[in-house]
Amino acid sequence: MSASPSGPKAIPKTNPRAIPSQPRSAGNRLKDPSGRSPRSFSSPRSFSYDEENYFSRSHTSSSPSNAPRLHAADMECFHVGQVWRDTGIALVGDGDFSIRLHCQRQPVPAGTSKEDGDLVVCVGSGGTHRTVNEGNCIIGLTYRRHSTKKGKAFLVPEFCTCIVKDPKPVLISCGVAVLRKSPEGVNQIVLKRGSNSQALVAVKTKLYSLLNSLARGQMKQQVDEIIRGISMWSNFELDLLADMSATSMRCLFYNSSSKQQHYKESWSSLFANQPPSNVVLRQLQECAEEEMSRRRSTGGTTEDQTRPWTLPKGNFCHPGQGDYEKPFECASRELKAETGLEWASRRPDAVFVDVPRQDSPVTMERFFFWRDDTLLTPESSEASGEKQWMWFSFEDAASKSPTAKAIVGSVQCQELIKT
Repeated sequence: MSASPSGPKAIPKTNPRAIPSQPRSAGNRLKDPSGRSPRSFSSPRSFSYDEENYFSRSHTSSSPSNAPRLHAADMECFHVGQVWRDTGIALVGDGDFSIRLHCQRQPVPAGTSKEDGDLVVCVGSGGTHRTVNEGNCIIGLTYRRHSTKKGKAFLVPEFCTCIVKDPKPVLISCGVAVLRKSPEGVNQIVLKRGSNSQALVAVKTKLYSLLNSLARGQMKQQVDEIIRGISMWSNFELDLLADMSATSMRCLFYNSSSKQQHYKESWSSLFANQPPSNVVLRQLQECAEEEMSRRRSTGGTTEDQTRPWTLPKGNFCHPGQGDYEKPFECASRELKAETGLEWASRRPDAVFVDVPRQDSPVTMERFFFWRDDTLLTPESSEASGEKQWMWFSFEDAASKSPTAKAIVGSVQCQELIKT
């Protein structure tokens, strides 16, 4: 399916549903410095809910596919694509847009993981709280728009009209399928992979917090969540963890995308002795050594398993103020960040294909096609020393990535390579 051009919507003079973000104050990030109630900044638009007619209305849209999303207030409802209970975040949106919704977390019993706690949103002003799950639809949401220190927007819910079950795909990431016909006449596509395994990326924040706690003399952190996926760490990462020295830890945290996850010199005292005197660090070291021994005896885990190849892609990164990022803008930004390539023919009406994610039935990814046979870049490249990318034939790409297999086999791709 290709997106048809459409003119941008006019930005409404007032955003009836979004309550303007206010400066944060100590102790209450939602409180205005003047002391006014958060809801006094604007009165939310009333929303009449007709349960009998809702589902028939929600399946039709007056806006064309891939129309520019200027405000989240354009949406009558937010579909829930993913829920991260450990961080209290739900990824919400629709088929052309998504954004993080920072929800309240239900308290969990002592000794229970945060992942067991439900995320909730208040239904009605001062009403009861309802659980937010994947596949839900939040109707009549009143929210605040805030931004992180890096200027990335997120929403903080005030209340909503109701929450119903209505599983629809939510677009959570966008990318570019870069195609070319090589000088030898072979159809090729660009694939990339990160510097770290996905298993390490998922727990690097926990490892960072653990080392911080140990450096301060605290022993509250547990290692179970860190070592749970150690079987999918790369051989290089296991070597670094097994070495357990200041030098190896510097290398392990070297490629962290967040500055808050870089090696801290205050950790160096933890690695003064070999083996480490700290019982928690010895436990991590022993787990890494056991996994390396297992791989030597069984043939090991391949690099393609721990650092799988996929297409350049990424999540939306909306600014704290102004218009929200559009799908083709997100795709272009991620392509440059992960490969260094500039999408020369970047435009909102470019041909694209939506691919359902395998790990979630209510999320999808959008890939815009860009074919340029003049791209004679090196056969492999390192972008900022962090991510590796290469040209692959369609057949090799399909064997390495299920997403690439779906893309090269799509009608849109087959039409492009015929021309």
